[in-house]
Amino acid sequence: MRTFRWLALLALAVPAVAAIPAVAAFGAVDASWSQYQRDAGRSGLAPEGTPEPPYTVSWNAPAGIGDPSKVLGSPAPILTDGLAVVVGRETVEAIDVSTGEQAWSVPRALGPSAPAAVEGDTLVFVEGGGEGSTASASSLPTPTITPSATPSKHATSPSTAVSASVSSVVGMSLRTQRRLWSVPLSDVSNTGVLIAGSDVVVGADDGAITALDLDGRTRWTKDVGDHVLAPIAASGDLIIASVRPEAQGSAALVALRLADGSQAWRYEPNGAVLDLGGPSVGSDASGSPTVYVVGVDASVRAVSVADGSQRWAAPLYSPTTGSPPALTDDAVVVTDESGTVYDLDRATGSERWRFATNRRSVDPPIVTGASVIQPAADGAVSAISLGSGHEIWHGTIADSGVLGLAAARGLIVASVTGTAPGIVGLVSNPAGLTEDVVSPTTADPRGLVANWLGAALPLTVLLIVIGQALATRMGPVSFDTADDDAVDPWEADLEDEP
Repeated sequence: MRTFRWLALLALAVPAVAAIPAVAAFGAVDASWSQYQRDAGRSGLAPEGTPEPPYTVSWNAPAGIGDPSKVLGSPAPILTDGLAVVVGRETVEAIDVSTGEQAWSVPRALGPSAPAAVEGDTLVFVEGGGEGSTASASSLPTPTITPSATPSKHATSPSTAVSASVSSVVGMSLRTQRRLWSVPLSDVSNTGVLIAGSDVVVGADDGAITALDLDGRTRWTKDVGDHVLAPIAASGDLIIASVRPEAQGSAALVALRLADGSQAWRYEPNGAVLDLGGPSVGSDASGSPTVYVVGVDASVRAVSVADGSQRWAAPLYSPTTGSPPALTDDAVVVTDESGTVYDLDRATGSERWRFATNRRSVDPPIVTGASVIQPAADGAVSAISLGSGHEIWHGTIADSGVLGLAAARGLIVASVTGTAPGIVGLVSNPAGLTEDVVSPTTADPRGLVANWLGAALPLTVLLIVIGQALATRMGPVSFDTADDDAVDPWEADLEDEP
């Protein structure tokens, strides 16, 4: 009897344990998402072991990102050494991904949020510039109020040399949170940090691009004209930046050599395009390195890394916010401002599928092994099957915008704003429900027939039942002919007349 009781308790305990989110599996997150959209190419391709939908929230950690009226820039997270690191308005904060608890927080001079990057023990971020810039790089509301950040006991003071009107690049020890160096820029920076090999690259609103080494020594500065606002990408010994015009003219992609900052090529599309968006770098069907950009003119372009020539251009349904596309081995995955996600063939730009989430998007998707994960401005996250283009899961994780995603083995983290701004950790939910939803913009004959039958059959049965009930109550209906011997009273009256 005692053995039977133990077996019964074990049978009850196993499902309960299985239902608990597996937080221990990602306790040793490495630097696989060490900068914006994972790598120097801004691929947005999640590492092996990233969880697939359905998801559940494992933890929710507050961070100084700001509510929708205060957030400025792109506080997208990075992952390194078991930490999720996010650059907020006046702090840089690290969250322990195994517990969701704050590991440390350091103060930062007020300025636009932009993703940090890490190499070894050196965390590099940008600070300063105040509440605005000469050209807004964000689709989010312009901040109006500055909150007072309260640093943790580990905080160190920011450099007193930081100006309120320009930004500085800061190198900090990830282990001790001690500032190693700080280098002022010529203007406000919105690009975030690119680490390409042993080089640190940032852009500024006045069009200057600066390269430093990991010890903070300036290697070169190049003026590429107008504004550099979007994140910069790298391919081999080149960096590729998107240049936005002041008011007139056209946007451009500029490739600079990492060695000395000299220009390798400059691409300008036909016609006046305000912004080409942030670049991501992959390869085409032949293996040749290719830059992919999604312009605000509702076009996706593929440009050769070798010489800057355009390989193809493809239209979208509506304009975009300029976020870089995510890349798989054979696809370019982009999202327009209306929330429609597209899967395009990397070799030709031809559309393979699209799904309209009907949720406004301000940040790029990431791609797991089987799904596209798209954040939305209303606090929702959607998962779309790479194979079918159908939505297989969606959920709400905040009451306002989801501002960036990062992924690692067993975990996806998201920066969110709203009434509880901070970082949210998502894990797979074995007990959760998936779906199979066709895009509302896609014709689905089978679905239409199934829905029609689903509505018509119950209605037909209902009408038959009502008819039978009425027949029972009113009795049978007779269709016999009138009696020929019956006398019509009108005829009788006529017979009585003389």
